[in-house]
Amino acid sequence: MPTYNKKFELSIKDIDLIERSLRFQISHLSHTETSSQTKESVENHNKIIELMSVLSTFHNQKIWYAQTHHTHVPLG
Repeated sequence: MPTYNKKFELSIKDIDLIERSLRFQISHLSHTETSSQTKESVENHNKIIELMSVLSTFHNQKIWYAQTHHTHVPLG
């Protein structure tokens, strides 16, 4: 039985494109939300939450580097 591919090889450009696309979609959905609680606005809100969850997954998997002082303590 075939299994899911758990290893993806994405470049920094690929990940940047995915993140920008997700942010654009979130922005588009947030502009189409209305103040009244219609079915469409609730669906848009749920989609925004789902997309933000994907963005946070990307963010949490990044390795952040910071400049260090000669004492090897991160600056700022």
